[in-house]
Amino acid sequence: MPTLAGRRRLRACLAVAALACAVAAGGVAAQSFPLRGYGTADGLRSLSASCLAEDADGVLWVCTYSGLYRHDGDRFERIDAASGLRDAVILDVAPDPAGGLWIGGAADLYRWTGERAERVAGVDGRGLAADAGASIAALADGAVVLSGERALRVVADGAGGWRTGPLFDAATEAATPALRSLGAVYADGGALWFGCGEGICRRAEDGAIATFGPAQGVAADTWTDFLRDRGGRLWARSPLHVAVLEPGAAAFAERPLPVALTTTTSNLDIVEDAAGRILTRTDSGLARWADGRWQVFDARNGLPDGAATALASGRNGQLWMAYPGHGVLRWLGYGRIENWDATVGLTGTPTWSILRDADGRMLIGNNTGGGRIDPAAGRVVDWQLGGDTPARTVVGLTTGPRQALWVTLFRGQLLRRDARGTALVATLPHRIKRAFFDRDGRLWLCTLRGVYRIDDPLRDGTPRRVEDVPEVGFGDGMQDAAGRVWLAGKPGLFRYADGRWTRIRVSGDVPSQRFDKLSVGSDDVLWVSVDNAGLFRGRVDGDALRLEAVDDPLLAQSLPYFIRHDVRGRLWVGGSMGVDVHADGRWAHLGQAGGLVSDDVSEGAFFADADGSVWIGTSLGVTHVLEPEALFAGAPLEVRIARAERGGQPLDDGAVLPWGRQAVRLTLSTPGVVGSDLLRFRYRLRGRQDDWIETGARTLDFPVLESGQQVIEVQAIDLGRRLRSGVTHFAFRIAPPWWRSPPALAAWSALGLLLLGGLWRWRVRRIRTRERELEALVAARTRELEDDKRALEQARAALQVQATHDSLTGLRNRAGILAALEQECARARAGGQPLAVALIDLDHFKRINDTHGHLAGDAVLVQIAARLSARMRGSDTVGRYGGEELLVVLPGLVAPAGGRLQALHEAVCGSPMEIEGESLRVTCSIGVAWLRAGDAPTALLRRADAALYRAKHAGRDRVVAETAAD
Repeated sequence: MPTLAGRRRLRACLAVAALACAVAAGGVAAQSFPLRGYGTADGLRSLSASCLAEDADGVLWVCTYSGLYRHDGDRFERIDAASGLRDAVILDVAPDPAGGLWIGGAADLYRWTGERAERVAGVDGRGLAADAGASIAALADGAVVLSGERALRVVADGAGGWRTGPLFDAATEAATPALRSLGAVYADGGALWFGCGEGICRRAEDGAIATFGPAQGVAADTWTDFLRDRGGRLWARSPLHVAVLEPGAAAFAERPLPVALTTTTSNLDIVEDAAGRILTRTDSGLARWADGRWQVFDARNGLPDGAATALASGRNGQLWMAYPGHGVLRWLGYGRIENWDATVGLTGTPTWSILRDADGRMLIGNNTGGGRIDPAAGRVVDWQLGGDTPARTVVGLTTGPRQALWVTLFRGQLLRRDARGTALVATLPHRIKRAFFDRDGRLWLCTLRGVYRIDDPLRDGTPRRVEDVPEVGFGDGMQDAAGRVWLAGKPGLFRYADGRWTRIRVSGDVPSQRFDKLSVGSDDVLWVSVDNAGLFRGRVDGDALRLEAVDDPLLAQSLPYFIRHDVRGRLWVGGSMGVDVHADGRWAHLGQAGGLVSDDVSEGAFFADADGSVWIGTSLGVTHVLEPEALFAGAPLEVRIARAERGGQPLDDGAVLPWGRQAVRLTLSTPGVVGSDLLRFRYRLRGRQDDWIETGARTLDFPVLESGQQVIEVQAIDLGRRLRSGVTHFAFRIAPPWWRSPPALAAWSALGLLLLGGLWRWRVRRIRTRERELEALVAARTRELEDDKRALEQARAALQVQATHDSLTGLRNRAGILAALEQECARARAGGQPLAVALIDLDHFKRINDTHGHLAGDAVLVQIAARLSARMRGSDTVGRYGGEELLVVLPGLVAPAGGRLQALHEAVCGSPMEIEGESLRVTCSIGVAWLRAGDAPTALLRRADAALYRAKHAGRDRVVAETAAD
């Protein structure tokens, strides 16, 4: 025959099943939603959102009429013009498979590529304005965008940009006119679904068009959104209808909502949550399809009164909503937590006790007596014990033999309620802290002054004090899986087994022996608390127990109000900072930020249901944790550098920064981890700080930093899930100030060496003799004289060149060339060698000056000088004789030397000259004479001049040699 505990578990399982059936049969969900609102204080400038979407990294994006926002896990950041987004009115966004984001604005289309928004031009380069509603479908190679109720295809152009064109050609639109009036688009693998006209259209991957109307189960309406769920069903939504296309079906089936619909809007979201349930908006709240029926949520569940404007279901189970005037709302603990508070009829809080009775009813004990959850009504109704004793401040509820309900009141009264009614069993002289039945049907009562026991509640309800334990306060007691009874109290820990009492000898890391709460798991590990913060554990060895403190930052600061195991063996510790749960060596935290109705947990207010869920009482109501295992789930913890800047300018990893006094600011993000109030960050400068600095802020400011390589290390810590992220690094280098730059350091070093050298030289000079000093002075004077001599020689050489050479052409001047002629005449007479002179005159040179200017004339002289110099032999000398006349001295030239002289003429006049971009032809006349016996240089020059005169009169541009008559 099953034991009393076994019968209780069986009845509890049946009761939970009955309650589930009752809830499923009702259309109104029975719970109060814990909501977290985000408004202007959280970075939103607009409290009306037109769309919500989560990207592949778990980042939430919000469309508003005052810009686009993204959520960094704590606050919202506006994407502004500095990031390339110049459109303030954002109508839709669509994450793409490549990790980007398509952004539809009222004036332009953009694609977000990480930190910048790139504008995508429409047809002919014009702006591409997206329609309101679900107007963008992201594809692997681009997107489809609805603009002006027409579908446009955006594809990569191969050059890093995008090309836009119509998705449907004129023939296709003519064949299906509804394609000219599109209201929504949805990518479904290779196919596309559209709200077209008052029906639905599907474009297959091969371009084939199928239409769905009343004959295919689609009511005539404006269809605004689509969804392919994980079961393969296609859901469609319009203002007045919800329809679904089952896998393999040819027609849609209507899924009528159980509430009236009148709102007409351009976008009615339909989303799928993490459990595969479908959610959509109604005129007054939300509707959720689960187990073949709709559940309706509205203001009775704590939602704002009115219709939401956007929905989004996150990959980690988050549910986001947008309500006009309320900003963005997040349903805390969605699908995993139910709350029962004043909004659903619970009065008399705080809650002190919770119990599912033998009939499956969920009972709540509190200051005004209690309440009972009515699953059909979705509310908490008053629960009256009856009898002659007013049931005020119900601090304990437990089920005894024959399904009787036993109730303990704050002032020590013990009541029993069964089929015969409610009766006062006893009034104890002290407050009852804990009441429980063991498997033998005995009722144990822990009070402020000792422990009492009723051995046979059915026959004799008189409590008798247990004389084997001191008559002082006992706060908790329980029976473990082995049948042993454990008591925790001010005098210590006590165990009752096999009819014998044992006081446990406790040692170890425990501040006192004044114990308050305890629980023993199936692994025989004992978890206890004392009358102070902290949690301790140990395993009993005979009559001894060595305790060690649980090394956990949250539990070390929390005063436990209950310690209990649930039916799955998980340990729950409720305290002054919420609830912590332990399973498989891991801890997780549940607080108000995660959906708990209040962090102020009530003492002893815990109930472990037969289905593995648990109920927790607080000062504001009761929380039902439906999926405790989900507390350990969630996104992996990762910290990223969302933005780095210095002096308002973006900063890249690895950058080299000039020296300055501006601070470096890092903004952190934790993709997929949202709204945790127990998220901390720690950071340090590698090599400059040994200790980590911890903060709860997501913005880190580093004031004036030293020069050199800087590596900032950042790590995220989720205290709730007891997780640490990997360490993220951000590196940059700061150049030193000018006085510490390498050139400056070299200068300082040189200066130091000079100072040392000066001191040394000063010391040497002090010990030198007068003779050494005189020797140095003589040597210095000698060097000065040598320097003066070299300077004089250089000046003389410069004067010699200046006196003998023309400054314009670089040739010898008149004096220089005549001196050279004197030397060559003397050398020719001495050696009996021939000597010729050629006097060259540029023809019509004045015309060049008059026509092209004197600068052009100077340029002609320079080029001719260069040409002549290039044709001179080693012994030849050329000089500027005067104006445009040049004199060439040609030693060793034997008359008549026609070839040599003609070559000289060709060098000067054979090709045009490029002067100031113009081609200028210059001719010259040359007169040649040879040295005769007894000639003076002047006679030689006179004959050459006569020959030149004849060349001029003969028509110029020629070479004429002297004649015998000259």
